[in-house]
Amino acid sequence: MSLRRFINPKLMPNRPKAVPEKDRIKMWRIVRGDEVYITSGKEKGKTGIVKTVLRDRNSLLITERNMVTKHIRPHPEDPTKATRAQIEAPIHVSNVALIDPVTRQPVKTHYRPIVNPSTGKSERKRFVVGTEVEIPKPKADSAKYKMERMDSAKDTSPQLAREVTFFPDINVPPFPSSSILDELRNPFSKFR
Repeated sequence: MSLRRFINPKLMPNRPKAVPEKDRIKMWRIVRGDEVYITSGKEKGKTGIVKTVLRDRNSLLITERNMVTKHIRPHPEDPTKATRAQIEAPIHVSNVALIDPVTRQPVKTHYRPIVNPSTGKSERKRFVVGTEVEIPKPKADSAKYKMERMDSAKDTSPQLAREVTFFPDINVPPFPSSSILDELRNPFSKFR
């Protein structure tokens, strides 16, 4: 690789940059798992489920929408393995609209504080603008995030973990012997 590529910024690969902090959306009305309608771009008129919310770019990744081809470089050990993969590209949040679960139409939403009668606490809920229709946030897929515990050969058995191996004795100090402490101390310290 040439050194010019790193010196000249015009030769650097184009990467989407993060939006400045002052321009980022403070209160997101679209979350992961919502069904959205794409209002502009090459995928205009299609719907999809939000896969990821990119808050630092004010963008969303929608499953199987705005697909682009990513070229994967060949591996140095096997140069024949150069491939291409289809991945989702981000779509700006201004180009999508949330779908009303009742009418199945794209709508504008806003947050409204609702007092929970059982706890008395105020909660923010999403509502369709101009109506009393609440749009609930999608439930997180707990099975996706639940970690299955698998025992392996390197795990410590519960019986060994419960076994008591330290018995404190009042006659033996709890710190190492003085020869070990001398090795750890700074020989040039003024407190020595």
